[in-house]
Amino acid sequence: MKRLLSILLLCITLLQSTGNCWIVAAFYLNRNHIAETLCINRFDRIPVCRGACFLDSQLSQQERREEKAPDIKYKEMTLFCVHIADLPEQSLPGKNISSLQLYKSPYFPHLYTQQVFKPPVQLA
Repeated sequence: MKRLLSILLLCITLLQSTGNCWIVAAFYLNRNHIAETLCINRFDRIPVCRGACFLDSQLSQQERREEKAPDIKYKEMTLFCVHIADLPEQSLPGKNISSLQLYKSPYFPHLYTQQVFKPPVQLA
């Protein structure tokens, strides 16, 4: 079901993004009919455009439809911000770099991990 829905949405997206290609393809497939019935210059003795005026009008209508589509702008917001001045001051044990590896932050829940984590038991 999910696969069918994803294929359907993919096809819809491709059809929408290639709208001008479909207009041009339909024009060339029906060019003789368009030149005889829909062309502005169809009553001239020597038709020059052969329906190109109709193609231009269709493409301009498509551009106007695309311009009418609303621009979606998302609201910008800061998700997380911590000011260093708000944190309590703590002194690190010693100035040696190897002693920094032993530092445990009070904000990390290292005291609770043993209560939550239970490794799987292997049955013999």
